[in-house]
Amino acid sequence: MRGDWIELKAGCAGKSVMEALQGQGVYMAGNCGSNGTCGKCRVRFLSDAPDPSAADLKLLPSDAIARGERLACKAQAAEGMRLALIAPDENAMKVESSFSMPSMPENALSEKLSEKAAGHAGPAGTLPGQAVAAVDIGTTTIVMSAVETGTGRILGTVTGINHQRAWGADVISRMEASNQGKGGELQQSILTDLDELRERLGLPADVHMLISGNTTMEHLLQGLPCRTLGVAPYIPVDISLHEYKNMTILPGISTFVGADIVSGIVACGMDRSEEICLLVDLGTNGEMAIGNRDRILSASTAAGPAFEGGNISCGIPGIPGAVCSVEIEDGEARVQTIGGGPAAGICGTGVLEVVYELLKEELIDETGLLEDDYFDDGFPVAEGVVFTGKDVREVQLAKSAVRAGMEVLIEAYGTDYDHIGKLYLAGGFGQKIDLKKAVGIGLLPEELLDRMYPVGNSSLAGAVMAACDPAILERMAETARKSEETALAESPLFSDLYMDHMFFPEQD
Repeated sequence: MRGDWIELKAGCAGKSVMEALQGQGVYMAGNCGSNGTCGKCRVRFLSDAPDPSAADLKLLPSDAIARGERLACKAQAAEGMRLALIAPDENAMKVESSFSMPSMPENALSEKLSEKAAGHAGPAGTLPGQAVAAVDIGTTTIVMSAVETGTGRILGTVTGINHQRAWGADVISRMEASNQGKGGELQQSILTDLDELRERLGLPADVHMLISGNTTMEHLLQGLPCRTLGVAPYIPVDISLHEYKNMTILPGISTFVGADIVSGIVACGMDRSEEICLLVDLGTNGEMAIGNRDRILSASTAAGPAFEGGNISCGIPGIPGAVCSVEIEDGEARVQTIGGGPAAGICGTGVLEVVYELLKEELIDETGLLEDDYFDDGFPVAEGVVFTGKDVREVQLAKSAVRAGMEVLIEAYGTDYDHIGKLYLAGGFGQKIDLKKAVGIGLLPEELLDRMYPVGNSSLAGAVMAACDPAILERMAETARKSEETALAESPLFSDLYMDHMFFPEQD
């Protein structure tokens, strides 16, 4: 679709170009919720481009405007307009679907489950030998596995984009869109995505699904109102273990600590562990939990999308062409890209690494200030890809929120780094990062470096486990019931630590 000319059809008057494209079934991510602040929804008009908006003039280079490029969320649509999408094609995004634990071979979840699940039936309405679908609905991506209920064997796994991103990259944007009367569109979007993944796996339309995801994603899936999610006291409509249509909705803890974290706690065995463990999902919401079989405490911190390439000037998702690894020596950057092709932008792992390398080379100081040579135009990472002082600040905000959240949670639990047995890092970003560089920028604590375990998609892993063993559902429900939540926003300690961790640590 990218590069092909698209003609806007009748009925688009009064809409933005982005809304008109959505109405024609053409997907484009609206990272900032169509507020005209991210600059990522660029299109090029074949002719008669509309006058540039204030957002265009602020965010797009003058030569791009002269070529007919505009932001789709701010350009007014008209029938017959011809344009091409030039925003990155997110459908090629690499999505994390594997799960591994310490001492367990990578991608061995199906074999491990087979040993545990022999002789167990699946959810109501299924029989041993039939397949059910285990699903992780993330804010950005979706993963679905077909699981043989009699054996626990994973028959196949497919991944895709959560096309609700057209209404915003984060849960707050989705909540706002739902509250503005777009809940039906958001629900239909995710149902369509699930149908497409189900068909790719060859599963029947009525296949039973076990759904793990954050609380907002589960609400939007069920068409539940989001009015109470985004305002104090942040009360969800339903986070219990329950049935909806042909789905089992896995339980969550609160509005901001959802079923994805409960699934991760169970998949990592924290709910049965004697030693204290810490689970951190390094996504936009920065969800985390600490505890063992006796007690579990959870929290969520607004890390923002910097580690997913969001709010970064040249940031893009983990698609071919994304800079994913960086080394800087004598002011020159050497990069690796996903797929090995020319650099098209920089994804989350590349963002982390370029900040570490800038620190190492003393091109930014502990406050995040770029050297004079790069202060105005940013540091050149690759041809057409720069990293600016604003980008550094986005990383500071994200890493400070995560690190301060972890330390408040540890303090609230009444323990310290010495008494934590394992730090599990969940999600695709946690699976791919260079741990030493993450420690080097202060995102993760050096004290736990030798006890860090990237586990991959623990949310999907929990759903797969539940698909073949009803006892797992009971464990999840019990974990959700007994888990306590710490409200970081109400903690004076969080505010103090947040400011402390805005600074970068000294480099050796």
